[in-house]
Amino acid sequence: MIKLNKKGEPQILADNSAAWTAAIEAKYASGEKPSPTEMGRYRHPDIKKILIEETNGKCAYCESKLLHIHHGDVEHIYPKSLDRKQTFKWDNLTLACERCNQNKSDNDPLLKQIIDPYLVDPSHHLTLLGPLPRGKTPQGVSTIELLKLHRSELVEQREEALKKLYAIIYQIKDDRIAVEARRAMYKDLKDESESGCNAYSAMVRVALQVEAVSFDAAVTS
Repeated sequence: MIKLNKKGEPQILADNSAAWTAAIEAKYASGEKPSPTEMGRYRHPDIKKILIEETNGKCAYCESKLLHIHHGDVEHIYPKSLDRKQTFKWDNLTLACERCNQNKSDNDPLLKQIIDPYLVDPSHHLTLLGPLPRGKTPQGVSTIELLKLHRSELVEQREEALKKLYAIIYQIKDDRIAVEARRAMYKDLKDESESGCNAYSAMVRVALQVEAVSFDAAVTS
């Protein structure tokens, strides 16, 4: 999990969120149940497009890349089942994988101490020194346990990502390769990890921090 920044509210939501909220509240007040269409307007393509951009097409919680295997769920950070007024709030929407969405369920993130990656830097609360996440604070531990960020499928995917990473690290340290090429590889790794565009970039950042001293020696020789 990495720190995320909210982009500008899509126009379709700015223009309609108040009316959409009023419509579902009116239905409940009259004893009716809003239709799936009325309740699901937050899935509008214009809304989802910006959520994909701000999360780099990754789950906001586990950082798995989504769109090549799954459509990705528009997730309510604070469950709409606990507060219907949050259904169409832009600051309450993000992108999540089906598993994290299901695991988070209707848990109140404030009471259950689930990290909101838009409000805090997750690296202050958890770390990925290898494929298994570790909590540094009660909030980090709670987030890992409730979202199952240590589930076996995720660990396997992170292990694969680490194998690819360390294959590049091995090349950077290989003095048989021209130093200019190794510098370029090093720069690419740092740039990609900082951009957050790749899967499991939180784990990659920690790995690069661990290797930083030997990297610097390898590419300045």
